[in-house]
Amino acid sequence: MNQKVVVSQLRKLLEHLTYQVKGLSNSRLKTLGFERQLFKNHHSTLNGYLEECVQTLNRIEHNTLHLSSTQWQLEHLVEQCQAIQKVIYTLPAGKRQVLTPKEELAGYERRLLKMVADLEHQVATATGFQEQQQLLSTLEMTQQRLKRCQTAQKDYSWKKSVT
Repeated sequence: MNQKVVVSQLRKLLEHLTYQVKGLSNSRLKTLGFERQLFKNHHSTLNGYLEECVQTLNRIEHNTLHLSSTQWQLEHLVEQCQAIQKVIYTLPAGKRQVLTPKEELAGYERRLLKMVADLEHQVATATGFQEQQQLLSTLEMTQQRLKRCQTAQKDYSWKKSVT
């Protein structure tokens, strides 16, 4: 495969990885399980490892004399990108996506509205009296949670408008 095409694809991959790392709520990780020979330096953030990859790619682009070492560097860079991808995909889901408090509250409200609708349907189709009473109790508690969530949304919106 043409070296320019490979370099172009690797640049796109690194841009994508950089975008993914920006979406992490905590890209500063305590321990990254990279093998010592995979990266030249130890970095405290994924951004540091990505910068090292970008520097390697820039060196490959500008060094066209030694094709045998360039092939090895390209393979090594692919291994580095794969290692970074593994770290990103093994992070807990909560660390992958950064939500504003308003978005978080809207998500809670959406889930609670769905729960209320499901419980109302279950109450309507319940066959036994005891089952219906238990569902009504759960429905009431869920509706209270929904009201607290909606109040929190209003409070947050009010605080944002004041500041």
